[in-house]
Amino acid sequence: MSATESLKDAATYAALRVKLAWLTHQVHVHAETVTKLTTDVDDTAEQMQDASETMKALAVDAATTAEFADAALTMTGAKEAAGAYTAAADSAAAAADDAKTTVESDHGGIADAVETSPVEMAEAAFYTQQ
Repeated sequence: MSATESLKDAATYAALRVKLAWLTHQVHVHAETVTKLTTDVDDTAEQMQDASETMKALAVDAATTAEFADAALTMTGAKEAAGAYTAAADSAAAAADDAKTTVESDHGGIADAVETSPVEMAEAAFYTQQ
């Protein structure tokens, strides 16, 4: 389900707040996953480089050593790309937090007033300014 589809389902402000909290949580979960994967890629790149250097020190044939060195280089490139992706995921998480905070600070009082009001709200058209 896309964020847009999810928000379309939020027919009321209270439902919108719940959806936004859920979406914010999901962004954070995905950012944590990206961070973990970045760490795993970094560790693998270092291990590949270490293996290449160890093989070279043990006089393993040049072709095999070169293959491991190439793999380490590829993993290092992946590590750099993953780092950029992590930064983007962190930015997305911060933006989600900001959106949630803005919605709650700008409109939370309205929702609280509606929830605690002794009377039901009128149809939305009643509240429009003409």
